[in-house]
Amino acid sequence: MTKENDALNSFQPVETAGIELDRRSFLTGMGATGLALAGGIKPALAQDMSLLKGSGDVVVCTWGGASTDAMKEVWFKPFSEVSGVNVSTASVPDIAKLEVMENVGNVEWDLLDAEGTQMELAMKKGLLQKIDYDLIFKIVPKQQIDPKVIKEYGVGSVGFSTVIAWNTTLFGKDGPKDWKEWADTTRFKGRRALYAQPRPSFEIALMAAGVPPEKIYPINIDDAFKALDELRPKINLWVEKTSQWGVLMQNGEVDLMGSSLSRTLDEKKRTGKIDFTFNQSIVEQDYWVIPKSAPGGANAQKLIAYALMAKGSLGFATKMPFSLANTSIYGGIPDDMKQQLPGYPENSARNLQIDQAWWVANADQVRLRWLDWMSKG
Repeated sequence: MTKENDALNSFQPVETAGIELDRRSFLTGMGATGLALAGGIKPALAQDMSLLKGSGDVVVCTWGGASTDAMKEVWFKPFSEVSGVNVSTASVPDIAKLEVMENVGNVEWDLLDAEGTQMELAMKKGLLQKIDYDLIFKIVPKQQIDPKVIKEYGVGSVGFSTVIAWNTTLFGKDGPKDWKEWADTTRFKGRRALYAQPRPSFEIALMAAGVPPEKIYPINIDDAFKALDELRPKINLWVEKTSQWGVLMQNGEVDLMGSSLSRTLDEKKRTGKIDFTFNQSIVEQDYWVIPKSAPGGANAQKLIAYALMAKGSLGFATKMPFSLANTSIYGGIPDDMKQQLPGYPENSARNLQIDQAWWVANADQVRLRWLDWMSKG
């Protein structure tokens, strides 16, 4: 799936009690520290920041754009100041390239912000080293981290979402509440657009056909294409890149979207002409992973531990509308901000998590059929 990480150029400030809190004042004022005290974010009692001390370098392979800018400000630069380790970035995560690096003995990356499917593939190929949870849990209390994103060879970095969105000039606040309603061309008349990839089009088509989210996996591929056949006549535009969503919404070219949360939220705040629901949103999880032969692997383990701390997680959440692994941050944030974070418990309870293992196991079969299916459109 093409990342939405480059999508949000201006995650707008939140407002509470009539006072605008911009990104920096939120962090340095009532942000990470103030909310930690007032909202229940508890620092690790046994924190030993000396464990993060080091030297040398760590190269982080990210997806670029606004997300990487936020990572640099909230995680990478402060980590360098605390640890003495120099952090630089490269792009973009590519498991085929990593495999070549490992085979020739010249691994250039120390840490990757990899999609879940990429992590699964890299694990199968033996390209990763285990995450040092002994170190992490000396810095971050284990109970703060979502257990669903604690894996042997990776730990959750961010999760990005596809949401049901609509044009409020046509439907007001009463847009479709699920994918079945979204596909109802009698009740909701308008131009529809979806992302032109099988993931998450499979999941969307099946839910539009009435399959409950909890029964999506394991996906029956024949059933998925049958559901797509039913849905295709209703789709006016297949979007090739997530960067197109903003332009399409701004120009009023589409009325009902299965779009990236970041672009949708940006347009909602900019004009108020777009709204969305977290119900049946589709979340794909990214993971911090370390190449097996990473020259700065020890430093990468330390950077992961630092990035999982509550303060930095809260700081990142003020900038980008992604899910974070440290769930302790959701106890003390303003109501307006809760409504735009997919990881907030009330929102996350309504989403569908991509089954990354299923997609890796079936990727080749799906890809061939998808290309054939799209060519007949």
